[in-house]
Amino acid sequence: MTCFDIFNPLTVFIFFACVIVAGIFTMNPVISLISLAGALAFRLALPVKKDKKIHIWTVLMTIACMVFNPVFGHIGSTVIVVINNHNVTVEAALYGLFLGIMLSGAVYWFASFSAIMTSDKITYILGFVSRKAALVVTMALRFIPMYIRKARQMSTDQKALGLYKDETIVSRLRGTMRVFSGLLSYMIEKTIITSDSMSARGYSGRRRRNYSLYPFARRDALFLAFSLVFAACAVYATAKNALFYNFYPYMDKISTQPLAMLGYIGYGLLCICPSVTEGGNRLKWRCLRSKISHSDIRLPIR
Repeated sequence: MTCFDIFNPLTVFIFFACVIVAGIFTMNPVISLISLAGALAFRLALPVKKDKKIHIWTVLMTIACMVFNPVFGHIGSTVIVVINNHNVTVEAALYGLFLGIMLSGAVYWFASFSAIMTSDKITYILGFVSRKAALVVTMALRFIPMYIRKARQMSTDQKALGLYKDETIVSRLRGTMRVFSGLLSYMIEKTIITSDSMSARGYSGRRRRNYSLYPFARRDALFLAFSLVFAACAVYATAKNALFYNFYPYMDKISTQPLAMLGYIGYGLLCICPSVTEGGNRLKWRCLRSKISHSDIRLPIR
């Protein structure tokens, strides 16, 4: 369980939207490095099963971008080598490098997003857009695995009865069509029963109220406010072209103007905010556990 499980899903979704959108649409080396560092720190801070393959794939993706971008893009002033009258430039290689860093940061953010946001939370967020769409998605998430299990069960029953033989293609097709026919009848029957059951429970009523498992508390308001303020700093600096960086034909210098520094600091605080929240919560839990384990518990003497 992560500390983000206590937050409202809408708050968490807005945070991820801010940090991912701001990192993708700002092709600035500093922003890309901040995004990758914040995403990697948050990924390591999450108490979930660590997949080491994601690190290998992100490194390979970064190397591929750095290698293949100079092959297809020959713009730049600093030539490394000439291959078949095509210039391989430093600017193209560095552009591919920071492009890979930006994409790697986005991959880590999406990996953390998938670890936190479950199907129930996605359905809850979708309910703000359309309740009917949320209901359809919920039913699809339930029915699709159920129909797959039912199809496997029917196939096993057919094989047990000796009606499903996979010796030839014709017998295999006959068995598959028999399973499909039975599954289709089961789907129609299940749909009618579900429709009647939902109508009896008042789903067709106009004044029906929805119960939510995720209340919007004060902590959600504070976290949402911090996220929007930090994201607004980066967006404002981007809108004023303070974070604009050009790789071709000459690489620009990293801007140190006050407005650019505001964008760097704002986006940095936005990226480090979840790691600090998660790390602080885990540190607090360890301190509480240590106090419990070292406390002198005395039983009453009877």
